[in-house]
Amino acid sequence: MKKKYCCFCGKKLTFKTLSDGSKEKYCAQCDHVFFKTPYPAVIVAVATDDKVLVNERGLIAGYIRQGETAEQAASRETREEVGLEISELTFVNTYSAKKRNLLMIGYKAKAKDAHIKKSGELQKAVWCDLNKPLPLRPRSIAAKLVRHSFPGAKASSVAKARFIAQM
Repeated sequence: MKKKYCCFCGKKLTFKTLSDGSKEKYCAQCDHVFFKTPYPAVIVAVATDDKVLVNERGLIAGYIRQGETAEQAASRETREEVGLEISELTFVNTYSAKKRNLLMIGYKAKAKDAHIKKSGELQKAVWCDLNKPLPLRPRSIAAKLVRHSFPGAKASSVAKARFIAQM
């Protein structure tokens, strides 16, 4: 957080150690703690039968806009990125992307049809067989979501490298 001064009184902020051991910016004048707030985003594992949709970044993902629910964002991002309508949208898990200051809300969904209409946002989007190693970094949030959504699915760094090389 780059905030240096209190937005309420203008006094310079200091750090305060809280009872949980975390250090947060603090205004002694107002007795107010300023927490680092993650940006809410969605990530969606879109599937048809035994395939999952994968792109060069992993899965469909994007920020939740103001006034929009997470479910609406999941549907919108899927439409925007690959032109697909989805159904059976189901919450799976939440994931923290600390380096990017994101709270990722993970869903799985079923594509109403399999015809991808890739947008300019993506270089590549393809259906990948869930029974073969998927082109996802094994420790990525995308790989975790796929494993949570489709038990038995496996991610592979080697498959990811091949996928990127074919772009």
